[in-house]
Amino acid sequence: MNIKTEQEIISDVLAGDTNAYHILVSRYRNMIFTLVNNIILNREDAEEIAQDVFIKAYTGLRTFKGSALFSTWLYRIAVNAALNKKKIKVFNVIPIGESFENETDDNIQPLLDQYEIKERKKFVQLAMLQLKDDERICITMYYLNELQVSEIHDLTGISTANIKVLLYRGRKNLYRQLEQLLKTEMNNLI
Repeated sequence: MNIKTEQEIISDVLAGDTNAYHILVSRYRNMIFTLVNNIILNREDAEEIAQDVFIKAYTGLRTFKGSALFSTWLYRIAVNAALNKKKIKVFNVIPIGESFENETDDNIQPLLDQYEIKERKKFVQLAMLQLKDDERICITMYYLNELQVSEIHDLTGISTANIKVLLYRGRKNLYRQLEQLLKTEMNNLI
């Protein structure tokens, strides 16, 4: 099986094979959605923005010079789109509850496991909300999207030294926020 490089796929798209663009969308849709969602903190809007990012990238594909990676170019479009949307709208976090009604004992354990994972994610997301935007963006790009510091620099324009500081402070603040949220949760249970 011959796996095409991104440049070959882009060449195919520019030559008129619009179906080839689906390969790029498949490669990057989860990373783009995660990045956007962690910037604007609203799932529905993140899905809409992620779609817009791929449309903007498709329509602007002729402007892609190849001097940077396609993923870097795409991330820059995503960051700009998310930050522009965030300036326009303020979002509220709505917790999603789980219902265990009408479940048998055999089915309850997998549901409890899922609930525990969702609860952990909820606390991490709530703690992420308390971070400054630049810390949250750097943490998202570095840990969730697994970008290198140099790639984050290319996307954001923040110096590599400042990115390292933001990652350090962000981790400390995230830990502090998680600790406080969990203490509050424990006190509410008692």
